[in-house]
Amino acid sequence: MWKLIIISYFTFNILNTYSFIRANIRHNIKHNIKYNKYTHLKSSNEIEIYNQNNLKKNVNSSFCYKCDKYENKCIKIDDCNRSEQDTFSSNDKSNIFYRFGTNPRLAYPNDKGQLTWYPIGFKQDFGMKPKRITIRDINYVVWRDKNTYYALRDCCSHQGSSFVLGNICKNTISCPYHGYIFDGNNGELVQIPKMPHVDSHTQNIDFFKVVEKANIVYLNTIPLQNEEMKSLVDENSIFIEPEYFDKNQRCVFLSEDFEHYAKFVSVNSLDICHIGFVHTFGNRKNPNPLYNSKVEQMDDYDNHYKIIYEYMAGDKSLVNSIFKFNNITVENEYALPHTTVARVKFGNFSSTIVTYAQPISRFKTRLFVKAYRNYWSYDMRKSENQFLYPLLSLTNLFGDKLTYNTMFTTLKQDKSIVDFIDKTNYRDMHGRFSIIYDMFSNHYKSNYKKFYEESHDMI
Repeated sequence: MWKLIIISYFTFNILNTYSFIRANIRHNIKHNIKYNKYTHLKSSNEIEIYNQNNLKKNVNSSFCYKCDKYENKCIKIDDCNRSEQDTFSSNDKSNIFYRFGTNPRLAYPNDKGQLTWYPIGFKQDFGMKPKRITIRDINYVVWRDKNTYYALRDCCSHQGSSFVLGNICKNTISCPYHGYIFDGNNGELVQIPKMPHVDSHTQNIDFFKVVEKANIVYLNTIPLQNEEMKSLVDENSIFIEPEYFDKNQRCVFLSEDFEHYAKFVSVNSLDICHIGFVHTFGNRKNPNPLYNSKVEQMDDYDNHYKIIYEYMAGDKSLVNSIFKFNNITVENEYALPHTTVARVKFGNFSSTIVTYAQPISRFKTRLFVKAYRNYWSYDMRKSENQFLYPLLSLTNLFGDKLTYNTMFTTLKQDKSIVDFIDKTNYRDMHGRFSIIYDMFSNHYKSNYKKFYEESHDMI
């Protein structure tokens, strides 16, 4: 009996040791950790590594979230301005929070500004009148001169006044309080009325890059100090849906204000199971998908992901009642921070909803929506359509009106639910359990937390 106990004890320890060694080897292979004098192990405590001469050294290694490097690998370590809160043990990858929401900056993995582009409106919303834009409780002033956009921090460096009531002259804007004039190209103070001044960086205001892509205007929240920084912020990293380039697709534009956190407004657009209960065109009898794929990372843009569902159309849906399709394919996509795609395919037809959420404040969000369709849609520039211009034009207008009204109702239905998601408790906001069909929205939540939030329980 005692022999059996002793043998079992040693067998248990051997298996545990084997499992531990195997897990470490797999971890090291996964993270490409090599034990040489150029690479530190992943620990904030003193750790031992062998250099190429097999001599042991003691090394202190801590992780810098601002550049996502270990201390010995930190890029421009003297410029990091790290505090104690900025370094932490990297044994647990779930503890990494880049905090680009509250601290937008050019640093890996945002080295091209790809994670800090936010939608601020449609092209027609901007002109030669200054417009105040708020993102995460920070105010900006934006205007457009022909096809060039300008954006400054909406706070005069003299006494903090807003520029919204100021005057625009091409690339310059004047403060309505004392008439100081600033250059939108670089944020520099150009003129103090009737008074000479000596240039000083303290007089200047942060300026920001603003671009127009696919009829949506975006602002990057990284504060810029010079043209070199501006050139590093790459507008080509902004996601553009393929429907924008398809001449057979028609599009209508809408917007809606929500009284909740922008993350949950975007999550709602990725939630497949709410359709049957919230929307009149949904299928309450069969609210769950018939099939769902795995989450796939797309290779066209950074942080662009996709999932595919097979879904049974509701009896009152356009797809079923007009086009007589029972089963549809739904392609859901998201691109950080706040772009979602819901593409419904039935036969040769498609209907695509693209949403862009602007996080105004903690519990205030503006959602911009583009609703595409390739049915009841005719390209009037085609020569073969010229003879039927009146009829086809009316068909386009009818389709536009129906699409607009359907989306208007859909947004109001979503708002009636999202606005009343609990706001008092972080855990309750996210829900205490999930089902398999929450996979994609949970995937988005996880990435959003990693790149934009402060910690596990702060938004």
